[in-house]
Amino acid sequence: MSLNSYDSYERAAEKGPLSLLWKLFLAGLLITAVLTGSGYLFGWCGEAAQVAHDEFGPKAAMQKYGWFKEQAAAIKKMDQDVVMFEQRAKSVDEQYASYGTDRAKWPLDVRTQYNHERQQVRDDLIAVASQRNNLVKDYNAAGTKFNWTPFQTNPDMPAKFFQEYVVK
Repeated sequence: MSLNSYDSYERAAEKGPLSLLWKLFLAGLLITAVLTGSGYLFGWCGEAAQVAHDEFGPKAAMQKYGWFKEQAAAIKKMDQDVVMFEQRAKSVDEQYASYGTDRAKWPLDVRTQYNHERQQVRDDLIAVASQRNNLVKDYNAAGTKFNWTPFQTNPDMPAKFFQEYVVK
């Protein structure tokens, strides 16, 4: 074995020190490429782990659950507002019932006041119904996201199809 090792030293000496430097450079280049590649791969894994934590972690779960509860409460409040404005419309009709059913026979100022009040109630009702529709749309859209579905519970769910509120 000593003969072989002497021969290898002699061959290396004949090639000169640049051969050794070239081998060291190639080895360094290979190590750098491996470390860079593994760092890039671990970066992807780390980013995926961070996204999973952000979307499925306990804090995210509580925020999503809270959002659904708040949204369901807001929709319920809007439903109550719609009922209130419908009752207000009936109240306006009852208030002017003493003038008779033929509105053409009402005094002009009474008709004007009645039309103004009815229009105000109708506008308010349409605004509240529109807000409710937007809340339900957002609620249902969030409920279809795969990472939000567990937080949409049946007792909280508003009707997917809801009545359009129109005052006659």
